[in-house]
Amino acid sequence: MSRSDPAFRPTTHPILPVLSAFAAAAILAWGCTAATSPAPASPSPTAATPSVAPSVAASPSPAASPSPSPTPQPSPSAAPSQSGEPTVGQAPSGPWSAIHWTDAGALPLGPTEVDVDGWSGGYVAFEQSAGSDENGKELPVTIRAAASPDGVHWSAPTTLDTGFKGMLKIQSIVEGPNGLLALAYPYGDTCGGAEPLSALWSSPDGTTWKRLAMPKAFTANQVETISGGAAGYIAFGTKGNTSETPAIWTSTDARTWTARPLPKVSSGKLALDGAVSFDRGYVLAGSVLGEEGCGGAAHVKPSIWFSGDGAAWTRRTLPGALSDPNASLVVRSAGDHVVVIQTPSGDAPKAPAWRSTDGVTWTSLGSVPTDAVWGSFTDGHHSIVSILPDSGVGLPDLTEVEEDGTETRLPQDGGGPVASEDTAGYIYALGPTGLLAVRSDGGDSWLGIPSGS
Repeated sequence: MSRSDPAFRPTTHPILPVLSAFAAAAILAWGCTAATSPAPASPSPTAATPSVAPSVAASPSPAASPSPSPTPQPSPSAAPSQSGEPTVGQAPSGPWSAIHWTDAGALPLGPTEVDVDGWSGGYVAFEQSAGSDENGKELPVTIRAAASPDGVHWSAPTTLDTGFKGMLKIQSIVEGPNGLLALAYPYGDTCGGAEPLSALWSSPDGTTWKRLAMPKAFTANQVETISGGAAGYIAFGTKGNTSETPAIWTSTDARTWTARPLPKVSSGKLALDGAVSFDRGYVLAGSVLGEEGCGGAAHVKPSIWFSGDGAAWTRRTLPGALSDPNASLVVRSAGDHVVVIQTPSGDAPKAPAWRSTDGVTWTSLGSVPTDAVWGSFTDGHHSIVSILPDSGVGLPDLTEVEEDGTETRLPQDGGGPVASEDTAGYIYALGPTGLLAVRSDGGDSWLGIPSGS
């Protein structure tokens, strides 16, 4: 999904778009955004300071816990053509070589702020009214949603139950065993660290939405992110309202949540950076900090913990992790596997990454572009870095980063989402039929249909 990476909440979203230092790159799912997205203070986007650590002795891989069967989703393949609208099919699953843009027309939403996300069943778009007037007075918030299986044909808009006023906005979409969760956070204040989750809705298909009551555990503590997968949902945050002690909860239905124990460490201090759910269970990314030295912890061991059900954790270290004390871990789930990236401090162009299909055995992917972490959007398998020209006018430059770190610049044809000084910017999302670009007023959209290698 494009902005549904739990660890990073897009500025939306998808996952995700904001103008960044990378020449106004659209930021969606694979990364975290700073200003408007309440990314965890020490979760995924921001992490503990790691350094190379000796490998922990291997222990038997825990058996995967039975996971609930995902709810069947609408097929993203072909949709009937209507009055010249294109008929599109499933995007290639392997590496892409080019993007052909086709005009997908206006959305049934707008002209106020429109955002879009991708998921396995298609695309979801939200339109949200302003939270305050020009004098700063809080206004009742109205949110409307529409869904599409292919990025071209959209459902009629539905209005979500809100009942609140002020600067609160849906900024993440999470896909789990029961369909989708929409997560809303306060926005507009860039100071003071990550904002806590404030409201959530569920949907089986992206068309109908039901607001869920916030669990007591969420209101009594600070929930920063929720990740979904076939195994269930995992919420990540901190205990109480002022503590920096990490806390995690799991759920199979996003309604009943169970507080889970943190991993146990024999010595040092546990520092968690993020949590994700995938097909086999749950993965925590973080570090074990040694005694305090001059300027911080004297020893930092970046580590990964796996659990099939969230009740007990198995620890692993990452082979070849950086010794940079200011590096950070970012964890991403993609259904049948998990990717961890250790972002170096400074302006390093590359970052080491690892992949696992069971949460226990981790294989180095070498180095991936740093832009693939902070300046990209993703569907879990493809990560696209989008960078506007220096002038801010024209088509974005698109580069695909594969899971093995391979970079491919994608040629484009057919028109496309051309940015200009006089029009609203575009928001991007990756979904089952390709790369969808939606103008933030909803008045225009383009579907980028990829070619396979």
